Amino acid sequence: MAIPAFGKLEQRNLRDLWKHEERDFTPWLAQNIHQLSDLLGVPIEVQQIEHRVGGYELDILGRVEATETVVIVENQLTPTDHGHLGQLITYAAGLEAAIVIWVAAEVRDEHRAAVEWLNSKTVEELSFFLVRPEALSIDGSKPAIRLVLEASPSEFARRLRRVRENEAGPRQEFRRKFWEALYSYLAMHGHPWAKGRSTTKDAWIASAVGKSGINVNVSFALGSRLRVEIYLSSEAAKAQFDKLFVLRTDIEAKLPDETVEWERLEDARATRVAVYRPYDATALADDTSERAHVFAWIAKNLTVLRDVARRHLVDGV
Repeated sequence: MAIPAFGKLEQRNLRDLWKHEERDFTPWLAQNIHQLSDLLGVPIEVQQIEHRVGGYELDILGRVEATETVVIVENQLTPTDHGHLGQLITYAAGLEAAIVIWVAAEVRDEHRAAVEWLNSKTVEELSFFLVRPEALSIDGSKPAIRLVLEASPSEFARRLRRVRENEAGPRQEFRRKFWEALYSYLAMHGHPWAKGRSTTKDAWIASAVGKSGINVNVSFALGSRLRVEIYLSSEAAKAQFDKLFVLRTDIEAKLPDETVEWERLEDARATRVAVYRPYDATALADDTSERAHVFAWIAKNLTVLRDVARRHLVDGV
């Protein structure tokens, strides 16, 4: 019986693949966030890269899909150090994170011990992970990246389930009632598409404008903000965004009372053009004057952004 031939497995230097941490490694990790999701068993979606927290910039800000559970990722192409550990704790506090992920090219024993200690001493709703990337090739082949879990909380799956169950309680019931009331308001104020719509417990609702991959949405965004947006999600999303951006001055003139955010989201396929306003969940829970103001704000901006999307991306004007 012939002995099978095997290739030689080689470990590559991460610096040969990513020259610069911020410009190269962080965008790659954001675009391949599914690898972290698979490793940890957590469906993570990226919200922003290089997110400012005080005087620092967090590498990746995300959340657990379909929840508002905050995930933060700090990565480095160097060995773990005290500076990054301190920044992670600062970010976790400032953003009220539930999942904290530290990705480093080399893990020092003292920092592995520190992460394990944090997991043993902090509340169950907060979990720290330490991950080390490896670059491997066989007989000079293209490198493949493997993520190695160096430290994690015990019984994390049970923790995550409790976090998501808590999320599915009062918060999702609040959303269901909020969307139900909003649909009724919109149907009576110039948005017939909202009549008879089924309610949802998701963090967003979508309205179609006649072309696949183009929606005008209302969503609960991070930081206790409401967002009305043109959300572009097809393969043509970047080109569609650029078409609107050329018309930026005219579009912003249609929204004179708003700060329009142009979010090309370079690390994702989707893009958005959005307006935001802060909200207080307590004030919106019942039929109050504050909720009436918020509904009016949503309806007004939906009207404008739906018209922009149809005029420039669907009808081609």
